Amino acid sequence: MDKQEKQEAKKVVAELMQAGYSWQEATQRAGIAMGKSTAYSVWKKYREKGMDGLLDGRHGHRFKVTEGVLQLMKEACQQDACISSGEIQKMIKDQMHINLSITHLNETRAAYGWTNQSGSEEKKRHLRMSAGKREPEGSCW
Repeated sequence: MDKQEKQEAKKVVAELMQAGYSWQEATQRAGIAMGKSTAYSVWKKYREKGMDGLLDGRHGHRFKVTEGVLQLMKEACQQDACISSGEIQKMIKDQMHINLSITHLNETRAAYGWTNQSGSEEKKRHLRMSAGKREPEGSCW
């Protein structure tokens, strides 16, 4: 059962419980396995927030970065060594419809050596700038 089917089944459970069915009968008719407390939780969320209450916002296991995502990241970093992770995140979302957290994206960039500069480099830059020193040639900051 994919995410959308599961969400629809939860909606059916909530609507059936709202109509007076027991949680067992509602889950059976909806074709989804869930316990009593989960069924009542789904029903409560549905009553309070409608379909938005049924959206599962948890992240669960980390997304395993596919070859396609890695290739897109690599190309973006090669084209612009100073590209921000936020820009790469948006590219991945727009082109591949994949939500990748900035933290995971940064960890992946670091693992492959595709970082523009570390946070400590940014701090050093800030100190140099406040002291009136020029940026080194080729710096992203």
